[in-house]
Amino acid sequence: MAPFPLTIPSAVRGLASSDRARRERCLQTIAQIYWTPIYTYLRLRHGKQPAEAEDIAQAFFARVIEGSALGGHDPERARFRTFLRTAVDHHVIDQHRRQVAARRGGGLPKIDVADCEAELATGPTPEDAFDREWLARVVALATQRTLDALERRDKRTHAELFRRFHLADDPPAYQQVATELGISLADVTNWLHVARREFRRVALALLRELTSSAREFEEEALAVFGIRIEK
Repeated sequence: MAPFPLTIPSAVRGLASSDRARRERCLQTIAQIYWTPIYTYLRLRHGKQPAEAEDIAQAFFARVIEGSALGGHDPERARFRTFLRTAVDHHVIDQHRRQVAARRGGGLPKIDVADCEAELATGPTPEDAFDREWLARVVALATQRTLDALERRDKRTHAELFRRFHLADDPPAYQQVATELGISLADVTNWLHVARREFRRVALALLRELTSSAREFEEEALAVFGIRIEK
């Protein structure tokens, strides 16, 4: 298998661009993936109510646009999604400090962060929920990009096969699909393989956008999809 090209622009690295327009374009990709993980994390880790969690997430992404939220990311020390989650923690703490300082007329109070770090008694930890939502968004966006790519190439049946076998709750039998679509069993097998290969290409390209170094990309590809990138 040929090595996956690492020439795809990194949206993560683009967030640090001095070009505001480029930062905003890169943020669109980042926000598509990270909005719901951050919202869920704020609800679980920081105990925010829905409206407040939405406002904080909005303010956080606004800081990203201004270039003040993600300075100092070192891909050799942490994956971007881990770094981003920590940046959200810092954003919440900073926001709380500003609010309390404003109420008290200035100065930085000592903050008890125990409530921010308390985990729910049941269910997933905030970190697990963040990662789970992140993975769901990666798969959802990669799936949509795959279907769009197949449609653009006039491979509508390939796209339909991908929908039936990967988006349905109960995937059908190959022969049933062949009969319903009026194609051969071999066509189902071969065209589904093409669609799956396209998903792999698109998913890896998306991961490359969401990472800031070759090493991080290789680690995420292995962790998320079990794909070992050949060098």
